[in-house]
Amino acid sequence: MNTNPKKRILILAANPQQTSRLCLDEEVREIENALRRARHRDQLELIPRWAVTAREMRRAVLEESPQIVHFSGHGAGEQGLVLDDETGQVKLVKATALAELFKLFADQVECVLLNACYSEVQAEAIRQHINYVIGMNQPIGDRAAIEFAVGFYDALGTGKDYDFAYNYALTGISMVGIDEANVPVLFKKRFFDVNNDTYPSLWVHGWSKPIDNYSPAVELDWTEYFDRDAQPRQIADQATWDNILLPSLKKAREELAQERAGSIIDIRGRHTLTAAVAIGILFPDTRGYTLRVEQQPTAGKPNLWRSDASPSDAKFQVVEESGVIGEHLVIALGITGNPLLDVSQLLQNSSVPFSATVYAEPVSGTGSQAINSDADAVALALDAKDLIRRYRHKYRANCIHLILFAPVGFCLFLGQRLRLIGDVVCYELVAPRNYQPALKVSTG
Repeated sequence: MNTNPKKRILILAANPQQTSRLCLDEEVREIENALRRARHRDQLELIPRWAVTAREMRRAVLEESPQIVHFSGHGAGEQGLVLDDETGQVKLVKATALAELFKLFADQVECVLLNACYSEVQAEAIRQHINYVIGMNQPIGDRAAIEFAVGFYDALGTGKDYDFAYNYALTGISMVGIDEANVPVLFKKRFFDVNNDTYPSLWVHGWSKPIDNYSPAVELDWTEYFDRDAQPRQIADQATWDNILLPSLKKAREELAQERAGSIIDIRGRHTLTAAVAIGILFPDTRGYTLRVEQQPTAGKPNLWRSDASPSDAKFQVVEESGVIGEHLVIALGITGNPLLDVSQLLQNSSVPFSATVYAEPVSGTGSQAINSDADAVALALDAKDLIRRYRHKYRANCIHLILFAPVGFCLFLGQRLRLIGDVVCYELVAPRNYQPALKVSTG
């Protein structure tokens, strides 16, 4: 427990000589300035440590007893955070080791901020033990990293909580015109134990397998077909879906039916949005399936979303529409961000003769607050189903090309309701400005 009235912020900076230069000194200086201006500056104490090694990181957390641990440096995805070692060489510290370290300080550390590229993997591991962890789901530029850090500590300095500080920091990135507000991801410590839950669970591992030691009813390991760290990202092709992945989902459905027919099924795992849609299609609501998904939370909301939640009044609005009657209709749905630039590149480069394009987003706009609960997710899934049907009929399309910029929970719930609209091709963003077709399914 923290008996010190001050909240201690430990900055761990690492930029080994063999790695590209980062503006770490500027980031720390800007954080110092933010805390110096803070209304509650007497309650915050900044402790910087430079060029940290794995040994120094471990000692710093032990000796300084921080409530917030802020790492600034490079990340290498599944390989780990990039530190120096005692000989001046690069040392990669994996998520498992970081999780074990923070497990020892779970009663002391309140928040961990990993201001490093591809640090989402480490953040997800650490959140087993720490209440609030922030990681980056892709590369983040120096300017965006600094703006996020300044906004985060500006908010904490006025007495706001971690949820508010995270969302306030995202607005800081957007308001200076940097298109990277979707990169920082907030993870919260799980408040339930799957082993003690009463519902059968299905875990599907795409990007990576979790470190958790839980035993789900059915577990599918697809990691050999997906690689988030590849350039461009590797995703399963249509033959793999047809011959391996979809049949494995059907078999999982049969096994879960033996567990408890018609019950709620927990869906877990780090996988693509396309995989979420596919799972939903294989577990449709018309067959009595209720799905519960662990969705990364936004401010003040629980992180378990159910597909049978009473829908809110959230709706989509069509922002852009163009084209003529024809076979191939592109429908792009932006919730947590706007994919239009990437969609435009797809329209220019694809060999598919797209006849029309429709882009829609929530009436409330896009961003981290566009969808706050399972009630919103269900409402938008229902509205998206009607929107797809309406525009398919308008343009007399036989094939819907579906592009989603949305939470996994929404994609799962939409998949449950995708029926009787013909062929659907789901796309994945494998690199900036590079959407690729990932899965084609027939919905009847």
